[in-house]
Amino acid sequence: MLLRRRILSLTASLRSCNHTPSPSNFSSYANPPIAAGDILIREVKDWFKRDSLPQSHDLINRISDILKSPSNDGDDDDRAFYRHLTALRLRLTEKFVLDVLNHTRYDLHSCLKFFDWAAHQPGFHHTRATFHAIFKILRGANHFRLIIEFLDGSDGFEGYRHSLRLCDALVIGYAVAGRTDVALQHFGHMRFRGLDLDTFGYHVLLNALVEEKCFDTVDVIYDQISARGFVCAVTHSILVKKMCKQGEVDEAEGYLRNLLPDDPGGCGAGLGILIDSLCSQEKFQKATKLLDDIKVVGTVPMDRAYSIWIKALIGAGFLNNIEGFLQQISPLEGCEIEVVRYNSLISKLLKENNLGSVYDILTEMMVRGVLPNKKTMNAALCFFCKAGLVDEALELYRSRAEIGFAPTSMSYSYLVRTLCGERRVEQAYDVFKGAMDRGHFLGAKTFCVLANALCWNGKADLAKELVIVASERDALPKFLGGCKVIPALCDAGKVDDAILINELFNRSGVATTFGMFISLIYGSIRLMRGDKAAKLIVRMQEKGYTPTYSLYRNVIRCVCAMESGDRSCFTTLLNYQLTRWEHKVGTYNLFIEGAGFAGNPKLARLVYDLIGRNGFTPTLDSNVIMLQCYLKNERIADALHFFYELREKGEVKRRLYHVMIVGLCRANRLDDAIHFLEDMKGEGRQPSIECYEVLVQKLCNRERYEEAVGLVNEFRKSGRRITSFIGNVLLYNAIKSKGVYEAWTRMRDVEEKIPEMKALGELIGVFSGRVEMEGELKRLDEVIEKCYPLDMYTYNMLLKRVVMNQAEDAFELVERIARRGYKPNERTERILDRARCILGNLNSRSSLGMSGWDNRQGQLEY
Repeated sequence: MLLRRRILSLTASLRSCNHTPSPSNFSSYANPPIAAGDILIREVKDWFKRDSLPQSHDLINRISDILKSPSNDGDDDDRAFYRHLTALRLRLTEKFVLDVLNHTRYDLHSCLKFFDWAAHQPGFHHTRATFHAIFKILRGANHFRLIIEFLDGSDGFEGYRHSLRLCDALVIGYAVAGRTDVALQHFGHMRFRGLDLDTFGYHVLLNALVEEKCFDTVDVIYDQISARGFVCAVTHSILVKKMCKQGEVDEAEGYLRNLLPDDPGGCGAGLGILIDSLCSQEKFQKATKLLDDIKVVGTVPMDRAYSIWIKALIGAGFLNNIEGFLQQISPLEGCEIEVVRYNSLISKLLKENNLGSVYDILTEMMVRGVLPNKKTMNAALCFFCKAGLVDEALELYRSRAEIGFAPTSMSYSYLVRTLCGERRVEQAYDVFKGAMDRGHFLGAKTFCVLANALCWNGKADLAKELVIVASERDALPKFLGGCKVIPALCDAGKVDDAILINELFNRSGVATTFGMFISLIYGSIRLMRGDKAAKLIVRMQEKGYTPTYSLYRNVIRCVCAMESGDRSCFTTLLNYQLTRWEHKVGTYNLFIEGAGFAGNPKLARLVYDLIGRNGFTPTLDSNVIMLQCYLKNERIADALHFFYELREKGEVKRRLYHVMIVGLCRANRLDDAIHFLEDMKGEGRQPSIECYEVLVQKLCNRERYEEAVGLVNEFRKSGRRITSFIGNVLLYNAIKSKGVYEAWTRMRDVEEKIPEMKALGELIGVFSGRVEMEGELKRLDEVIEKCYPLDMYTYNMLLKRVVMNQAEDAFELVERIARRGYKPNERTERILDRARCILGNLNSRSSLGMSGWDNRQGQLEY
């Protein structure tokens, strides 16, 4: 009564915080109630403690920990658990062994270790029940092959034969493994030798035949069971299962009803099977009527049947509110199976995120005095996690030894993800490690969530340790495409650790993704480890990935730039790429370019010469890349020599002239560039637009405005329109110097033939301050647009000019720029900041002036 009052008062106070929702439909809660966490967790822990565990449960937990814990004794590691278990001085019985196997059934390795250890203990011999249990565990884990290998082995039963005949175990084992044909063969050999199965063996075989749908043989084995007087409740349940599998539901119901007068106690298991079959066919009314009819008898065990029925109703959505649920379970209070019905509804509500209803169900269970089980405890932990009650969830987890709580893999996953969401990554790591220590595998998603959270919170070393520990325990998920451990380690400069993790991934069968390879390669490049980058790109290609062009270039550049000067890595990489690329010359070109980017034109020339030496002809691309390599590294003499060699061979094309002129300009060899421009025109080749743009820019930088304006005139006469780049260069230099306008005025003959040139000359005059602007300066973009295409650089120059003359118009111009679809950049912001400063100074001067006038006026009046 005290517990009931405390829970009711707690529930009332919590519900009052949530505006008192209707008690008739608790599924209407959208959010969990706001609870006083410390009170709530205290009540839940007290409730869980009521399910007092027998002392043997602690012993079984100790055995489980011994079986799961790694030993530290070197080579004797595999058998260390023998000594630890023997030290416990256990008194083994069939029931105790079955309890341990049931407790560790989800950890196959622990089950097999304990089963083997028990077989070698003095005074204990495995029985049919323990063999059946281990076979069922193996079958549940889909290890049929292990069962077959165990049974087929000639020495498989050494140490197990004291109280169990070999032939009995073979029949039971093959039956559980689903090999009923072999089981029947061994059964036939037994009967031929005058041996026979006991009731346990017969029923295992009968059930296996039903599972494998060998219905004709079922009848034969049933006759054998009946003749020996072995018929019992298990026999009836197996026969009901047979009829249901054959689709004879009505016959199964008739069989049970006929059985009621003679053996009502033997109908319980069969009734559960029949109810399950009816509900799976959505015949809920018929199932309900059958339960009501049989309940009247009063001596039939109904727990399992009711549990299946309630679970099916919940799954079908018939019990989604508290009224319907409680109405169905109210006549069943006190049943041992009652908690299962609650758990079924809680699981469904948790999947729907109906946390308010879950809270009400848990509270209702506490009030009704329903004893919780493991599923209830795990559901409570999941509820705390989903409701954001992280501290309460962690407190419940830490109290697991006190309250006898054994979290499942799902509960561990919920807790780990919730802690990660709260950025409590170290606690999440401890929980995850504890789960692995207890043999739980939390899956790839939870592993990635934790690993990524550790990386994002600056705990890359802890993430590395997580991978190492998981790999050592063979618990590394196979699919980790979203794991960010390798990129995080590479970003932190710990490329060696990242490569170690990648090797662990490979040994564990985890595929290295494209993104992982990219991180590893660029991490190696940042550390100037070209040898590692080369090995990684080769491994990347072996895995079927195609590196990008820039990745190839950067790797080759890094290999060339290695301080060791050892070219073996470069040569090995080149030879490997030649074996993979169909276009051989293209491969050579890639390495020439990489060597050029690394500042090693000598190595680039060696690769270039290999093209002809290996029977290939250098293409135009090869010549262009080689020439660019010389020019970028300011090897002008070598570039000129190479160009003249190609000219003698007649292999100089327009594109080579373009590269030569642009390269010489960027190397500040302006006169040489102009010379090549004249040679190009003399050969009847038209220079590219970029040639004119770079030459005009360099001439203006040298203040050789006459030549620059002459090139612009020549460019326009060729029929091409002035580009944005050329126009911007002229206006920019007009702001700096009046020499541009003076040089332009000597081209008056052009203005009559090409009208927009006259407008461009006027613009240069305006920007140089030599011509007065007619109209608003902020609308000058309309004039510029008639001369050449506008871009953001043009607008920034115009904005700067407006700020110099009329700072208050700058903001209106920016709005106009945005309306025309241009996006202001950082330079625009800097110009606007200058405008604000100008306007601010003007305002402060104005206010100071007014203040001074007012003071003088006051003095005069005084």
